[in-house]
Amino acid sequence: MSSLQWKIYIGFGGIILLLISNGVLGIYGLGNAMQSFDQYRDVEKTYNESLAIDRNVQELKRRVNQYINTGHSSNLDAAHVTYDKLQNQVDGLLSGVNDEEISESLIIMNSHLEGYFKNFTLATEERQLRTSLVQTSLPEQGQKVQAFLEKLEAQAHANPQESNRHYLAALSAQRYFSIAEQNALRYFAEPSTPFVDKTLSSLQDVRSIIESIQAEAIDSESELLSDLLKQLDGYSKICMRAFQATRSYLYLVNVVMSGEASEFAYYSMQIKNIAETMRTEINQATIVHTQNIKNITTIAIIGALLIGLFYAWQLAYSVVQPITAMTDTFRRLGAGETLVAIPATDRNDEIGEMAIAADIFNKQNFVTKNLLQKSQKLSQELIQKTRELEMINSELDNFAYIASHDLKSPLRGIDQLAKWIQEDSAEDLSEESCVNLNKLQGRVRTMETLLNDLLEYARIGRVNGECEPTDTGAMLREISDLIDNPEKIQISIAPDMPVLNTFRTPLRHVFLNLVTNAVKHHDHPESGKIEIDYQDLNEFYEFSVKDNGPGIDPKHHDRIFQMYQRVGNTNADGSGMGLAIIKKQIETLGGTISVESEGKQKTTFHFTWPKK
Repeated sequence: MSSLQWKIYIGFGGIILLLISNGVLGIYGLGNAMQSFDQYRDVEKTYNESLAIDRNVQELKRRVNQYINTGHSSNLDAAHVTYDKLQNQVDGLLSGVNDEEISESLIIMNSHLEGYFKNFTLATEERQLRTSLVQTSLPEQGQKVQAFLEKLEAQAHANPQESNRHYLAALSAQRYFSIAEQNALRYFAEPSTPFVDKTLSSLQDVRSIIESIQAEAIDSESELLSDLLKQLDGYSKICMRAFQATRSYLYLVNVVMSGEASEFAYYSMQIKNIAETMRTEINQATIVHTQNIKNITTIAIIGALLIGLFYAWQLAYSVVQPITAMTDTFRRLGAGETLVAIPATDRNDEIGEMAIAADIFNKQNFVTKNLLQKSQKLSQELIQKTRELEMINSELDNFAYIASHDLKSPLRGIDQLAKWIQEDSAEDLSEESCVNLNKLQGRVRTMETLLNDLLEYARIGRVNGECEPTDTGAMLREISDLIDNPEKIQISIAPDMPVLNTFRTPLRHVFLNLVTNAVKHHDHPESGKIEIDYQDLNEFYEFSVKDNGPGIDPKHHDRIFQMYQRVGNTNADGSGMGLAIIKKQIETLGGTISVESEGKQKTTFHFTWPKK
């Protein structure tokens, strides 16, 4: 008899003893009935805590409503205290309750409670903001506007030219502004959309009157009118923010908070009902459970003893030898062998299942060998294809370099011949011929630019120079001084631009291209602004070049990075290769570039650059 047999006998003997012990202990299982009483006490405790939660829910709603109606800080503080107390009660009940339905209801109620108080906090902030705007900011700004209107009235009255007409217009502006103030105050006292419309309409009337005066004003009045319009805009912005705060406050109180309050009140009542139901059910089940324990324990002892003896006898004679054979089989399969046949596959018991698993293992060994052979073959093919691809890419780069380089010579010859013709026969040529000759020279220069860009595109990744410490802030200031910026568009560089060890020339080329594009494509340079900033992304820096010029339609965001593609001002200098070149430069070093634009105004280019 092998050691495995002894282990099986000892194991099943232990199982039998365990079953007998469980049966004996089961006789005394009547004591488990006490657990029912413990459960009853737990449910009773849960029920009492749910009643306390329900009371505090009502108290929280009462305190919140008092603050909404009165605005007193004492009610706000009381609401915070009640909310904290309610949160502690919910957390305590949630940590101690074992019922899944109650736990789920508590979690849902707690989420609604948090949402209710979060919205209450937002409503409080909006109320305080509205109070500040209505009681302080708006009256102060209104006094400033009124003061400027009075200055305008006095100046118009003192001006001998057009005095009567400008004086009447100034009085009308004062009247409309007073109407706007009245309607705004009426809205804050009794929120209604018509008051907002009347306020905005009156403010627009004031602006129209001032702009009509400004159109006919003399130099001495222009500055006053401009300042007046600025003050009026300030008043309009404060007024709109106060309107928004009022609407937000009313929406939070009347819609959002009301819904959340209904939800957590509903779940509070549901928890109380569940606890009460459980209390009744446990009390009734305890009596039945006590009697059933006696009967079930006796039957379980006898059944477990018989089953244990039967299986011990059965397994002793039918398992040991097959297991020994299967152990040897798995050992050989684990060593990587493949077998012709697996023993015991015709059995319908656990040994048969082990044999089927061994057969699957055996088949898998065959598959693994075949896959290994195929993998080795594919690896060799992949290496060969990689080499062929590297050779093709090298040939393409060489072709672009040679083609662009060799085509420059005939272009220079054409340009030189055109210059000679222009110098030698300028007096004999007609005006149209001179124009065509200039076009010829311009197109030669355009073609040479295209070839230079193609050459530079082909050389990207082959020649980058050596890494060197690069101060991006100093580089950008140098670029700002270097570029052609006749309209003096403002270029703003972040003060803490990083210093990194990288290829200086490609990075300088990227910045130069993006800043130059932002300058030459700007549609209102007199107020133009370019902002350059960065952020740290662990192994990369992300740089951004943002301008307030014309935007780029989202449908062109991919096309602008393709070769010879241009959008926007097509009359501006360039070949359409700039963004394609810098995209290739950035991606060659492992970075990315993207564009962000709303389509009509403002464009931001983002690109990442490795730190090392």
